[in-house]
Amino acid sequence: MTERIPIVEPGESADEAVNELLHEAADEWYEDAAFFGAMAHQPTIFKHLADALGSFPQSEAITPALLELVRLRIAACHECAYCGTVRTTAVQDEVAPKEAAVLDDEIDATALEHREVLAVRLGEFLSTDPHRITDAFFEDLESEFSTEALVELLLFCSLEVGLDRFTIALTLDTTPESPYPTGLEYPLSTSDTQDR
Repeated sequence: MTERIPIVEPGESADEAVNELLHEAADEWYEDAAFFGAMAHQPTIFKHLADALGSFPQSEAITPALLELVRLRIAACHECAYCGTVRTTAVQDEVAPKEAAVLDDEIDATALEHREVLAVRLGEFLSTDPHRITDAFFEDLESEFSTEALVELLLFCSLEVGLDRFTIALTLDTTPESPYPTGLEYPLSTSDTQDR
């Protein structure tokens, strides 16, 4: 499947701050610049979104690894080929043993801590039907996360849901320079993630 718009490659932007972010995406964030390169067509919005994404986590109860599990669960719910393929490199090794628990059709709660189950389930509900969030589930969330942490989780999930759909709409592919396979097929299937 081909991408619907060309990405802005690192070094191609007239805005040096954008080029720096694109290099960071390729060298640090994901080891792939396609996601940032798509957003870079709107430099001002892109820079604000990159700042917002870089501001997580803020709360003590939320770790980068927890957010990566949530991001991967949202990718699985949307069958987003790009988001299900790339990894946040800073926590890749830490998250790898738990990936299958969130990438399959159902969450494997036995492979996760209770707070991880709650966080990825929240991402799933926001991806599929936020009206399924019951008062009982919310109380369970509050038993593990402070109000500040819960708001942070909700904001992170909401951003990821929207950005996944942005990526799907563009049928975004990885760059040939990245360590990931190219020629991604949409929608992503569970077997695709296991073949990675």
